[in-house]
Amino acid sequence: MKGKRVLLAILGVAAIATVTCLVLASNTNTQNETDNQIQTEETPPDPKITQFDAKYLFVGTTFWGRDTNKSSRDSELGVTYPFSQLSTLGRENYQAWIGGLECPVTDAGHNYAEESKIFKFNCDPDYLPEAAKYFTAFLLGNNHAGNQGLEGMRTTRKYLEQNNIQYFGTPKRTANDRSDTEFANDEADANNCGVVVLPVKATYDNKEVKDLQFPFGFCSAHGVYGVPGDDFLENIKTYAATIPTIAMPHMGTEYQTGHDQLRQNIYRKIIDLGAESVIADHPHTVQDSEAYNGKLIVYSLGNFMFDQTFNAEVPRSAAIEGNVTITTDSADLEKWNELGESCLKNKTTCFEKITEAKLTKPTIKWNYAYHATTSAGNRITRLADEADQSAIGQRLKWDATVAGLAQ
Repeated sequence: MKGKRVLLAILGVAAIATVTCLVLASNTNTQNETDNQIQTEETPPDPKITQFDAKYLFVGTTFWGRDTNKSSRDSELGVTYPFSQLSTLGRENYQAWIGGLECPVTDAGHNYAEESKIFKFNCDPDYLPEAAKYFTAFLLGNNHAGNQGLEGMRTTRKYLEQNNIQYFGTPKRTANDRSDTEFANDEADANNCGVVVLPVKATYDNKEVKDLQFPFGFCSAHGVYGVPGDDFLENIKTYAATIPTIAMPHMGTEYQTGHDQLRQNIYRKIIDLGAESVIADHPHTVQDSEAYNGKLIVYSLGNFMFDQTFNAEVPRSAAIEGNVTITTDSADLEKWNELGESCLKNKTTCFEKITEAKLTKPTIKWNYAYHATTSAGNRITRLADEADQSAIGQRLKWDATVAGLAQ
């Protein structure tokens, strides 16, 4: 009997142990599931960028010297005068504006005899804070940006940087022009292409939207006294092979309303080398546009902000709106943004860093529109009326151009 009691006690202890183990195992499994759930909830995968979107405005010849400066100084508006109606173009609707600054920005002041007779321009730096409200970048690849010499060009770059305005292009004359060793020997002015970092709207796979940065290539040089040299075209080819690149050359015959065969050959060659588009100025009038191999060529934007008033053509311009979508494919858009941020901090080594990163060039799609502007009557740039909008559209041959652009 005593043995039976011992056996029952042993069996009871074993049963209790078994139940305890089952309970502990159950609790352990439950805890593991809870831990896994917590871990999953705490460490979701990082959201990925699916695309960048942006809207940019490309505008023509811009300066606030000579008679524009006189009108400004005589006005109660002062240095805000030539910019005072740019709100009609809806700056808030664009991530960036890019235009051609056709004068150096220095403290040299004004010699109106020189400015009017030998066209040696200067733009006062106190206009720049107002200009910076609108312009993200200026091209300096034109025949007047170097009017104050190499030191004037260095001063221009300094003032633009102080006002957070980017720049690109060189006033160095092309290989076929008369000698201009002053700019040719300055490293910062020797390259017609540069990186410009533009804001973009980034959409993530979780539907979140953020404001980020993307580096574009921009190329500009002038062919006012000749045709571009091989170095101009080779630089465009190099940039376009690595990053989306836009060419904004400063060429063409002044005051003509249509392009010539020489410019057509050059601009089409630029597209063949991989540029996204060619958006040109210099002639001081609006010229036509075309679609070539599905890409946009505008032969002359005309005067966006200039003081000429001697006929009905010179106060008018075409501002080209570019709507861009950049998608992933195999491109790492997060790293493209990182490179853009890096380039904003150090422009000098920017393109080298992009090249070294060996990122896949992203897929990019453009849709374009135009807007006519005028500064007639008062040298204040503003959106033109419906009659000028229609006339500029006809000059651009816009309907035919749009029909030929890649969709």
